[in-house]
Amino acid sequence: MPRLILYIAMSLDGYIARKDGAIDWLEGYDEEEYGYQDFYRDIGAVILGKTTYDQALGFPEFPYKNVDCYVFTHEKKPNEGNIIFVSGNAKDFMEFLKPKAGNIWLVGGSSIIAEFMKHNLIDDFIITIVPTLLGSGIPLFQAGFKEQALAVKDVKHFPSGLVQAHYVRK
Repeated sequence: MPRLILYIAMSLDGYIARKDGAIDWLEGYDEEEYGYQDFYRDIGAVILGKTTYDQALGFPEFPYKNVDCYVFTHEKKPNEGNIIFVSGNAKDFMEFLKPKAGNIWLVGGSSIIAEFMKHNLIDDFIITIVPTLLGSGIPLFQAGFKEQALAVKDVKHFPSGLVQAHYVRK
């Protein structure tokens, strides 16, 4: 059965971006591969919130052009190639998507993560911890979801100081 995987980086103090959404603090950590290519090879679809999608459009190259890309938004927008705009309930959407997709990457941001957490839909949490303390910003996890028990599947340490923890839902 395909799995919904949250694969994301956060600061040591739990933020995925600055308050203004900037992720400049992640620069300088691209010398290593961190297992991304192996991870992405098994992905059949990605899910993003609209803000994260808009941010990805500003990258030199759109990073999700080779898979179906589902963007959750309240706006009515026509689909654009592999970009499918979605509104509605995360739980209903996953019942539709999971049987027909391979593994699914929940890219972010925090609002869409909160929606999937609320319904306990995330199977794997692969969180790369960056040795930076931001002091404030957009937290990875918003308050308000039910307690969820996880088990450690793997932990990797990298020479750059990053630590990647892989947890699975019990």
